[in-house]
Amino acid sequence: MTPTAARAFWLALLDNAARIVVEADALFPSPRAQALVVLAQEEVGKAVWVYKAFRSAWNDGDETPREVPELRKQGLRHIAKLMEATDFSTALVEVPDTPEPVEIELVRVHAPEVLVAYLEGVAHEDNEAKKKGFYVDLEEDGTFTVPHAIDRPLLRFQIWQAADMIEWFLDEDCLRATAGGEPAPPTQEVAARLRAVLARGPDE
Repeated sequence: MTPTAARAFWLALLDNAARIVVEADALFPSPRAQALVVLAQEEVGKAVWVYKAFRSAWNDGDETPREVPELRKQGLRHIAKLMEATDFSTALVEVPDTPEPVEIELVRVHAPEVLVAYLEGVAHEDNEAKKKGFYVDLEEDGTFTVPHAIDRPLLRFQIWQAADMIEWFLDEDCLRATAGGEPAPPTQEVAARLRAVLARGPDE
């Protein structure tokens, strides 16, 4: 993939994620909204892979084609995509036997295995929430869950949080471009999709 093609692909991923979040917001409080929020996070995870692979090329104006190996190896793996999105959007991590959350970069350096376990745990929780938003699931004890019967007190916040994550990503790219002397990137259309969701705030 060339850096120019990667740029278009990256923006398409975030645009799709933004559209999914808007649809989740419109469906609230339907359980389907819960599933859509997680699908949006997966698209962000793929966008992070692309960004990491091509950020330096975009900065340098290098048009040498390169691969995004994660897309080929893990593009269909829900947990891997969700882990990447959570890693990108997380500032503080709960660490066992530590009274206060710790900055994620400190955990990455000093206890990488703790970080991986944390990201995997969150990803599995999100993936289960996605499935429970769509399916009637039979549990091991013979009971079953029904999407519309599950209490989701954090759903409105999670919709806002997904929108905020996408906006943060767009802002980071704008900062990257302007720091390198480039004009502001054309991401305004994607950002505009999220304004109504973000305007309500995390507690509405």
